[in-house]
Amino acid sequence: MIYTAKIEQTSAYQKRMKYIAETDSFIQEDYDSLFYARSFKQPYGWIKESGNPPKKHLDVLIMTDKEYDLGDEERVRIIGVFLRNDGDNKLVAVAENRAINDLSELSEGEREDLHRLHPRADKGEGWFGRDAAEKVIKDFFQK
Repeated sequence: MIYTAKIEQTSAYQKRMKYIAETDSFIQEDYDSLFYARSFKQPYGWIKESGNPPKKHLDVLIMTDKEYDLGDEERVRIIGVFLRNDGDNKLVAVAENRAINDLSELSEGEREDLHRLHPRADKGEGWFGRDAAEKVIKDFFQK
């Protein structure tokens, strides 16, 4: 599954960045970013084909060492998901040209990064591979 990710947050920003759809721009919010607080270096954004904030959309974490600016776009392959009981699931992706097809294929360091971001999971939550991610995407688009 190849999609376009739009970058909304990078490790360069201590504060949470908020997307302003009317101007296709970002503003800094008053509180710290979870990604900054937990030393998560990979970029975060949303799948453009699913819509954009503040409307319903699909969130995505991109497992990469590449540097991005806010608003950059990258073609990505979805390889997994962090399922949340509140439905605010986080898809996991790699760049389209990276030869990884499932969360289980990430390096040990990358998996540690993901677990540092969401170290605890309530019953029914957790990190799952591509099959679970595909179900999240299918369910989203069927609504």
